[in-house]
Amino acid sequence: MPNVLQALKGKDRSETAENYSIAGVLAGAALFAAGVGLAILNPAGLSAVLSMIGAIVSFTSAVALVFVWLAKELTGKEG
Repeated sequence: MPNVLQALKGKDRSETAENYSIAGVLAGAALFAAGVGLAILNPAGLSAVLSMIGAIVSFTSAVALVFVWLAKELTGKEG
């Protein structure tokens, strides 16, 4: 696990936040996809909860990513 967290570390704080936000979007999409896949077996219960949690995680991470990009644009820090 430390290798994954070390790989997300960027050159500065904004790049690190951007990397974590992208990882959150990917993790949320995986949770959502797992929930939708489990809905084939049983449309209620765990699959519905997993889909909702995945959608929320993905959405909040995407919003955070947009705010990180906006902050980078306003401060003039490019790559």
